[in-house]
Amino acid sequence: MSVFPVLRALLRPRLAPPARALHSYPPESRVGPLTVIGLGAFFLAFMVPSGWILTNLESYKKRD
Repeated sequence: MSVFPVLRALLRPRLAPPARALHSYPPESRVGPLTVIGLGAFFLAFMVPSGWILTNLESYKKRD
């Protein structure tokens, strides 16, 4: 058994596999107001503290 066919197979350029078509279906249930309120709360819970820190970053750098 020769090692050269194995090396040739490992070293040959590989072509990218063809891209699969993405299929999307409509949601099974509608997005209600409770979902919007929940997503809004999560957004605020993560973004408000981050914005506060970034806004006051210069004052955090100062030594008192």
